[in-house]
Amino acid sequence: HCEGPPDSKQQATMDLRTTLVLAAGCCSTAFVFNAEFEERVVYNTREMWAPIIDPIGEPMLKADNKTYRPAVIVHGMGDSGTNPGMKSICKTVTAKYPGIFTLCSTTADGAASITTKMEQQLEEFHNEILAHPELSQGFNAVGLSQGNFLIEAYVALINDPPVHNFVSICGPLEGEATCPDNLAFKLICPIWKLDPYGAPLAFSGYWKGTKDKDEYLKKSQFLAKVLNELDTKNETVASNYKSLNTLLMIEATKDTMIEPKESEQHGMWQWGTTGSKAPIVAMRDSEGYKGDWIGLQTLDKAGKIKNSSFVGEHIRFTSEYWNDVVLPELGNYLED
Repeated sequence: HCEGPPDSKQQATMDLRTTLVLAAGCCSTAFVFNAEFEERVVYNTREMWAPIIDPIGEPMLKADNKTYRPAVIVHGMGDSGTNPGMKSICKTVTAKYPGIFTLCSTTADGAASITTKMEQQLEEFHNEILAHPELSQGFNAVGLSQGNFLIEAYVALINDPPVHNFVSICGPLEGEATCPDNLAFKLICPIWKLDPYGAPLAFSGYWKGTKDKDEYLKKSQFLAKVLNELDTKNETVASNYKSLNTLLMIEATKDTMIEPKESEQHGMWQWGTTGSKAPIVAMRDSEGYKGDWIGLQTLDKAGKIKNSSFVGEHIRFTSEYWNDVVLPELGNYLED
């Protein structure tokens, strides 16, 4: 016998934001997101879209008979590869390195970045990469916010063509362990709470309920695979990650979008705990690092992991920071 529908408070929320269909059978819930919901939820994320970034300094002189390794820039939740901030960021790459091929990814633009599950986004991203022959020999990748989990999943599970340098700006690399209490998630959290690991939301793909490790390992449909946390280890995941030349992880010191913010550098709340006062397990103290499940220890010992931070809120970095910290990771050659 199926339990009843969501309680009255939840149902009222759903009536405003989505069409909820209780499918035939037992306790199977399907969501149909209407246009009004999609428009409102994207509007709510606008403060977390990529900032406008200006080119700084003179262009670099390219070495003779060499080709810049292409760059792929991936946007965050609610954003779009054609929005002004993303376009400005991508333009700074070509301004700094004339002749470089830069892809401003349009995978899961706008509402699709919120309502498309991460497995499907990964498939679409891979197809986008394959559609550009310029990327066939590999590329450097820069992610903003959720876009980093997409890159992380690509490296772990596909990586063909391979990523050379991976720059993660405020990415939920170790997962997201609470539904953030901010405007961007105001319409998302009520839906997510109905089925945290199985809701038809991108967010559910990288949700990590640290209060209950067993439930996470049983129900996580994507994050546990990407981080190679399941009992049976996937050697391809570790091999792919170990092939990175550089992993640069950037944290915003006042981030309220990624919780805990230490996830941006592969930290996470200790299992069995949750909330802002929960103890943090840093990357080098984690099971995954000690077991080298995705190759973090190997990369670290080879000097290929870099950490950086800027003072500010989620992805609110400056043009100067972008120029000084991120762009240098994109100036390498295919021949190197």
